Amino acid sequence: MHLTSRRSLLAGAVAATLLFSLSACGGGSEAADSSASKYKLVQGGVITAATQSEQPPFAITDASGRPTGFAVDLMNQAAGRLGLKVQYKTTTLQGILAGLSAGQYDIGVAGVGATAERKKQVAFTTPYYWGFTDVLTLKSGKQTALPDFDGKRVGAVSGSVQETFVNHEMGRVELVKFKDQTALMTQLLSGGIEAAVLGGASADAYVAKEQVRIAVKLESLQGSAFPMRKDGDPKLLRDIDAQINAMIDDGTYIKLYRKYFHDPIAIDLIKERPNLAKQVENTDLAPVRR
Repeated sequence: MHLTSRRSLLAGAVAATLLFSLSACGGGSEAADSSASKYKLVQGGVITAATQSEQPPFAITDASGRPTGFAVDLMNQAAGRLGLKVQYKTTTLQGILAGLSAGQYDIGVAGVGATAERKKQVAFTTPYYWGFTDVLTLKSGKQTALPDFDGKRVGAVSGSVQETFVNHEMGRVELVKFKDQTALMTQLLSGGIEAAVLGGASADAYVAKEQVRIAVKLESLQGSAFPMRKDGDPKLLRDIDAQINAMIDDGTYIKLYRKYFHDPIAIDLIKERPNLAKQVENTDLAPVRR
């Protein structure tokens, strides 16, 4: 074969290889772009999530400053399965709801009660947790019923479902509102308030590490869900719900639940997510029938 012919063949092979490489890179880029543009988000390809730093066990900040907790772990799993990353921004409960309404965030990742009033402001996923409302006092306290707190200073986080609970169920107390659970518990431990009203899971976390006790425990009226923008992407909401259901089916949800909770799964949650029934049947997480 002539040298010129060999050079021509070599050049053709190189050109073909370059064309294939460019096509492959282009295909990968298109796949990434497709994933990034799959949903209408505040930032393309990234879920911008508002969370809290002190709402155990749903959302807390670990020693390295990273968000963690049941709600955070659940969201990270769901986002990962959808090919998305999550960027967390720490704020208060009121900041989560206000930020969603203002279009600053795509979702709130914390223990947020899906109340009828809040549904006027934000959209909600199907509840992922259902628990209790607890009234905490110091271990030295003797109260065992709601009327025992009449005339006393009782605290709750401002804007929380527990604030609503105090107004509706403890009408004869002096309600003291706090910006977050840290400020609330600081005042309880220092004697600034007689009691603190919290969600059951958060209360359990404080009982385990502080000198406090549960004086009264009542069932919650609604479950905790992920709030999302009213004008956000409904497909993202449906897909997050679908991924939580997938985690229920493959056992991931129960694994995460056991990491943070010891109580049985609530009957009301099983009504919302029926596939949980099979997962907890004949286990210590089976709901207690009333």
